Amino acid sequence: MDVYYIDYISVSGASWLHKAPAGLKMVVAAVMIGVLLWLRYIWILSAIFAAVVVIALSARLPIKLLAVLALYPLFFLIIVFLSTAGLNVYSVSMLMLRVLSITEIVILFLLTTSYPTVFGVLGRVLPGVLVAALFFTYRSIFVISQSLSDISIALHLRGGIDWKHPGPSLGNLGRVLGHLLVDTIDSSERKADSLRIRGFVNRVYYLKQ
Repeated sequence: MDVYYIDYISVSGASWLHKAPAGLKMVVAAVMIGVLLWLRYIWILSAIFAAVVVIALSARLPIKLLAVLALYPLFFLIIVFLSTAGLNVYSVSMLMLRVLSITEIVILFLLTTSYPTVFGVLGRVLPGVLVAALFFTYRSIFVISQSLSDISIALHLRGGIDWKHPGPSLGNLGRVLGHLLVDTIDSSERKADSLRIRGFVNRVYYLKQ
């Protein structure tokens, strides 16, 4: 999953859904998820899922990306189906439609709403410390993603992982994980020092503030 691509779509998009207020989209998404959890009629669930797909098409979002992201919860849903007895076609179809609809609503929100605007809305109702923690967690995803990309290249240059030779492969894997841990801690400390120098005190301010 390319987090850079997802972030790019949410920031650079110019559709009507991208231009809608973030707070309104957040409220509508929460209401729709609540309705989907409550509904017990498969035809209404199907209609809502179709409506979400139409909205995604009208917002000019990449359908391939939507489909790929929707596969993640389906993988765990299949495990639930295989481990649960007494399921029939109706209950399986209803559960799949509910999960797919909720997943697509969340993905639709993330692909059409930039994260700074989301944190700007959350900052009005949540403590500044919590919003700052969420913001830096979001930023850390990109830092770790870049580190994993660099490490995968380094691992490939070292011969990669070949389970036909478990000794060297485990050694390479251990060095990679150790480097990732050290690099993550070092990056966090450098970020904390730079924020402290700039006078950061448990709060992130946005443009409107």
